[in-house]
Amino acid sequence: MNRLFIILSTLLALLSSCLGKQQGDTPQANEGIADLESVNDAMRTSDQEEFSIFGVWMLKSEIGPDGKQTSSIYTHYTRCKIYDPDSTYYSVQLHAVGDEMMILAHEMGKYVLSDSVYKERDRVMPFHIVNDSTVMMEFEGYKETFVRTITMTEERKEEIRNLVRQYPDDGEAPVKHFVLSTTERELKATNRLLLIVIIGIAVIALGATFYAFRLYVRKREVERRLAEIERERTLRPGLVVDAMKEVEREFFQSDYYISLRHRIEAGENIKPNEWAELERQLNVVYPRFSNMLYGLYSLSTIEYQLCLLIKVRTAPTEIAAVLNKDKSTISAMRRRLYKKVFSKEGTGKDWDEFILSL
Repeated sequence: MNRLFIILSTLLALLSSCLGKQQGDTPQANEGIADLESVNDAMRTSDQEEFSIFGVWMLKSEIGPDGKQTSSIYTHYTRCKIYDPDSTYYSVQLHAVGDEMMILAHEMGKYVLSDSVYKERDRVMPFHIVNDSTVMMEFEGYKETFVRTITMTEERKEEIRNLVRQYPDDGEAPVKHFVLSTTERELKATNRLLLIVIIGIAVIALGATFYAFRLYVRKREVERRLAEIERERTLRPGLVVDAMKEVEREFFQSDYYISLRHRIEAGENIKPNEWAELERQLNVVYPRFSNMLYGLYSLSTIEYQLCLLIKVRTAPTEIAAVLNKDKSTISAMRRRLYKKVFSKEGTGKDWDEFILSL
């Protein structure tokens, strides 16, 4: 609205001026010319008021005291300044490194811009506004031209601010602190992630290898124990075999076994102390029975109870009733135990025959 008012005022002044020329140099004409000059001054003042230095500015070129101009230095090295609304500026040097950009911290401080004078720290410089995106500053005989850039991301601006705050150039040591470009930092982050993934895979592979080795060692140990059991059974003297059969016959005719059979046939649950007694009775009849079982596989409580019931010649249906399990569950347990010990598929009956042979 202000500019529209100024334009209208200008047109009226021009019209008045033209009328003044037609009527001669009259006081009214002179007043019209004066009005026109005041309008132009107002327009210039309005343009200055609309100018804002807030944002990012890049050094485009500079003219030295000798009058020689350094043409655009964008491609290899330049200076960059960020002006914030709180009257703070941040100054850095930008160096092109291949396709990336290295940022060297310079300084930060407060700035003042009034009329045609710019001041930062103890430096006072003439300041010329060429247009909204180009300004010129003069300092110690150098004339520097800065251009506004709107392509810098907010992430990069904050990166520059933080770097200058952390590593300002104090003038006592060479500037050696720099920050890699956002792209390179993202690449480093990606590399770190890949390294973590690789380490994770290596740990998993190492763990899998160790687990496989343990399985191999365990398998060899089971094979050794099975061979030992078979060898012991094969080389067992006839007298020992006969004696063991006699002990076994007496066990299955004992009052303990008959009572146990009645309870199993009735589907009654066996109490913890009764399981312990069954284990003791079987280890009397079949020495090392429990030790041999646990030496082959780390049995759970219910798996061990299953083996005890098999050893006293209990049918799968009866086992299911005593252990409060479905018959299918008992069959699956027997097959799984056979596969764990022998490392091959087998039936529930195969496992039963193995337990009865111990």
